[in-house]
Amino acid sequence: MYQSIATHAPARAISVKKSTVSNTSEGVFERFYKWTVQQETKRIKWLAFTFVLQVGLALPCALLTVVFLGNNNFNLWLVACVFNVPSFALSLAAQPTKVTLPALFLAWLADAAIIIYCFASFFMHS
Repeated sequence: MYQSIATHAPARAISVKKSTVSNTSEGVFERFYKWTVQQETKRIKWLAFTFVLQVGLALPCALLTVVFLGNNNFNLWLVACVFNVPSFALSLAAQPTKVTLPALFLAWLADAAIIIYCFASFFMHS
């Protein structure tokens, strides 16, 4: 089996030209992805942030603004659930931070958007 997989090709000299143009600028998403991979050692901290800041602060604030300022709009309830439930599920499933952190930040962004929308619609219709 070993001989059918390993091939002993003769070594050839390959000349590689170095490019004078270097692409050192990384995109925002590449830097964010690298940062999320580095945060793997702080997984418990991010799990605590998910439950304390999201369950205890962001989601209740968003849902209270939907109830009191957003005319209890069912569509806003759906948006809040669609963005927040995956963040909880991924955290409880002990997924790596490169998966949980984007979901967490997206949920926080959605909660902020819901709050801003509810305030804007309340003051526009008053």
